Amino acid sequence: MLHGTGTHANDVAEAQAMRAVFGTTPEKTLMTAMKSMTGHTSGASGLHSLIIALRAMADGLVPPTLGLDEPIDEVADFRIVRGAPAPADLALAQVNAFGFGGINAVALVAGGR
Repeated sequence: MLHGTGTHANDVAEAQAMRAVFGTTPEKTLMTAMKSMTGHTSGASGLHSLIIALRAMADGLVPPTLGLDEPIDEVADFRIVRGAPAPADLALAQVNAFGFGGINAVALVAGGR
């Protein structure tokens, strides 16, 4: 679950961080950004994304990132879900939540159906 604010500076910084984590294989990981559907819910965005990640794990569907027609170059090889939900048997989810002033959190959630 990307933080995905849709701003160039934030999206580039997040892409660099994701590449540092996933190395040369970001195309193996399904990614989505909920703010494309909800807008930025400020302090609630991390919890909101966590709830959506848990639902995705329970339902076996990763929701799409809406309105992403031309991804920035930094994520061109990322497997960002677009168009329709992507079926997936998810055992692990990562939720990124970045706040103003450098208050950031990343949660890893393990589980199954």
